[in-house]
Amino acid sequence: MLQHLHVKNLALIDDLELSFDQGLNVITGETGAGKSLLMQAMVLSVGGRASTDLIRHQAQEAVVEAVFDVTDARVRRFLEEHGYAGDEELVIRRIISQNGRGRVYLNGTLSTVAVLRQLGECLMHIYGQHEQQILLDSDAALRLLDGFAGLNAQVEEVGRRYQAVRQLWSQLRTLTEGQDAVQARRELLRFQLEEIERAALRPGEEEALRQEKMVLLNIAKLSQGVALGEEVLTAGEQAVTDRLGRLLARLRELSRLDERLTDILVLLDGGLAQIEEAARALRKYAEHLTVNPERLEEIDARLMLLSRLKSKYGGSIEAILARQEALTQELQQLEVEEEAIAARQHELLAATEEAWERAQELSRARGAAAQTLQTRMVEELAALGMRGARFAVRFLDTPANSEVTEGEPFLRGGRRLRPTGCDQIAFYLSANPGEPLLPLAQVASGGELSRLMLALKALGTAVGEAPTLIFDEVDAGIGGAVAEVVGRRLKALAQHRQVLCITHLPQIAAFADHAYTVVKTVAKGRTISRAKRLTPEERLHELARMLGGIEITPEAKRHAREMLEGARRR
Repeated sequence: MLQHLHVKNLALIDDLELSFDQGLNVITGETGAGKSLLMQAMVLSVGGRASTDLIRHQAQEAVVEAVFDVTDARVRRFLEEHGYAGDEELVIRRIISQNGRGRVYLNGTLSTVAVLRQLGECLMHIYGQHEQQILLDSDAALRLLDGFAGLNAQVEEVGRRYQAVRQLWSQLRTLTEGQDAVQARRELLRFQLEEIERAALRPGEEEALRQEKMVLLNIAKLSQGVALGEEVLTAGEQAVTDRLGRLLARLRELSRLDERLTDILVLLDGGLAQIEEAARALRKYAEHLTVNPERLEEIDARLMLLSRLKSKYGGSIEAILARQEALTQELQQLEVEEEAIAARQHELLAATEEAWERAQELSRARGAAAQTLQTRMVEELAALGMRGARFAVRFLDTPANSEVTEGEPFLRGGRRLRPTGCDQIAFYLSANPGEPLLPLAQVASGGELSRLMLALKALGTAVGEAPTLIFDEVDAGIGGAVAEVVGRRLKALAQHRQVLCITHLPQIAAFADHAYTVVKTVAKGRTISRAKRLTPEERLHELARMLGGIEITPEAKRHAREMLEGARRR
């Protein structure tokens, strides 16, 4: 709620201060007195566009200060998220300088106009000739329809579902980024592992094969050598075993003469046994010395395979086996990531289905609410002086090129999933009988727009909106009984929030909880616009002025008093 406004050096305003309260605050004054400047100051306080043309002549800067309470939950949450949390009051200071370098302060801390503009959407909504975008914007129209139908809880649920889909989609895109390269790497690893595994390598295998090849290549030489060895050891008269046997027989006879020869006999006897064993081993070895060209070819082929694998994966069998282990681990990791992608895809599919189901439920509820809103708005607009007007809520198709596509989960059947659901709507109006329904931008004047907003708010669309609503030109083109209806609607709307209204009609001003007037005076040769809060007597006088003109007659005062008493009764 806006509590206090201080304006300095803004066009005709030199130094102005006003305090506002809960309820209906009505601002009156003669045409040209400066009511629009007061409205401009409020717009600046919530991030409206500034211009150096607004700075008072001969001043270096214009200053607008506004004090808001921050009991509203949305406002407090915004301040906490942006690091401006503190007291229960928010002081906004906006400075417009001649050098074009304006400044914004929130509770004394330097901020930006962009942040102020976002904050302003939580603090105040201004409806008037220059605020048509409020009704023309599809998202704003959706908020109004949802407020009327009491669908805000469903919208929040859809928003949560949408964020879950968006988060899963982002995670999936991160996981699958460069997936073509990952898939190629996975296939290469599988090929390399299969190649190594098919080889069935064994440590020391290459040395064993080379040794076997050496034997096969030298069968003849080995056979000759073995045969010669066997002959020397056991064959022929000069065989070592025969000669050693004869020597042992002789020494045994001699050992009977000298026992010291016994130890020598033991040594020679053992040597004879070993020589005989060596001869048997040579004989057995010779049995396996056979020419085998097929085996030699197998060994050559195997050695060639090992040589090729060593050139690809390492300089030795051991290095290749180590590489096999590393490839296995890397492939396992990639397969884990593949499983994670599959799991995330499953989660995304489930979350997407849930989000679309909730969005379509919301869409059906909006469709039903739109029909009711159309009927109620026609009745409300007739009461506000727009008899014969027709109002419609149109559901729009999403243009194919309206936004950059974020991915399949957000598009379905030509509709786009958003935090607010899958609907886009627009308000259409036929202000006069016999005229076609057209978008508001083509048919609504400033006064009609204000009355449209008032009608919507009176029907309960303001749920969850800013705590302060400002209506400008709501009285354009009306009077008499219709003006009184407008006053009653504003009074009802102000029961649960702060409403500020600028009006020229006494029928509306009579319903004010707090009355203000703006006057223009000349002091020291310069025009000054001033504003003040009216006492009960001053309020009566102002109402009489609005009824009777410059001369305040007793009849005008009596009529003004009757209007005030009638407004209180109603």
